[in-house]
Amino acid sequence: MAVNMTQLTKLFYDELVLCGVRQGEFVVVASQPESREGYVEAFLSAIESLGAYGVNLQFPGIRHAHLPYIGRKTQDIDMYIDSVPQAMETLKKADMVVDVTAEGLVHTKARAVTLGSGARMLMVWEKAEILERMFPRKSLRKRVETSMDMLRQASSMRVTTAAGTDITVQLTKETPLIGQYGYTDQPGRWDHFASGFVAFYPATPTVNGRVVLDAGDILLPLNRYVSSPIDITIEKGFITDIKGEGLDTLLFKQYFESHHDNNVYGTSHFGWGLDETALWEALNFYGNETYGMDARSFEGNFMWSTGPNAYEKRFTPCHYDIPMRGCTIELDGKEIIKEGKMIAPELKLS
Repeated sequence: MAVNMTQLTKLFYDELVLCGVRQGEFVVVASQPESREGYVEAFLSAIESLGAYGVNLQFPGIRHAHLPYIGRKTQDIDMYIDSVPQAMETLKKADMVVDVTAEGLVHTKARAVTLGSGARMLMVWEKAEILERMFPRKSLRKRVETSMDMLRQASSMRVTTAAGTDITVQLTKETPLIGQYGYTDQPGRWDHFASGFVAFYPATPTVNGRVVLDAGDILLPLNRYVSSPIDITIEKGFITDIKGEGLDTLLFKQYFESHHDNNVYGTSHFGWGLDETALWEALNFYGNETYGMDARSFEGNFMWSTGPNAYEKRFTPCHYDIPMRGCTIELDGKEIIKEGKMIAPELKLS
């Protein structure tokens, strides 16, 4: 497949400018053999154009679907990091790491090593046309950071829908928050190009209620729109019942059951999308060729997730991200999103 290297290099140059890459910095481009064509070369060229020093660190591994893996053991990124100390040292010395790996370093030791050493880190997986359309803006960053301030001041969130969702979540001053706006210019901070949402990790027992997934809601990483209702009961942060008919419910339940781990039923993070350039319908066009950042980021979504929560030392490879449409979100009884539309004045696009 042909790649327009001139256009791709300019795109990555502009992104690195937002990330504050400057002359003399050491930038590592982490890749795998199945990385997107041209991404390594374009990033290295952009890094050089900024007067920084770039190097490609290629990890082993084969891109796997997000399924329980019971095949023969092959070398993965974490094993490589442990067995090749030079790779770990390269990451530790970096001012910035750009992750264009096929599998993503987000849940690996490579990310922990990088951020722990104070480097900034950027994941880049989506197609170039998505990156162009969702290119980060300072206005998006402001809305993400404003959302985080709102969450810091809130003690509860309630989400309702016409389909029957009614769930409440408690927050405290210590509740961990994340905000993604598509670039990183701060030491020790990770972001994903492209993205635009806010989320928080509540204490598990404070999550209670009912979620009814309806037509058009999205299941990631299945990269699938729901077509028939899935009725989910959550008690003290864990899914205790799943009802519904048809293929959607069968797949939803089977993905949990195939991992043989009760941790998969725990709830993880909750939040909402803020990016007006992200498109709900994009998944229908890109299928499994997208990481799902349109779905996670489209403005006015409610996104919740299941499975791992490092803040509560709950680890499992089974992880749903579930962006929903048409939700009403309240913070301390005040609506900020009504039926999928942003109504809080401070979060509206100016």
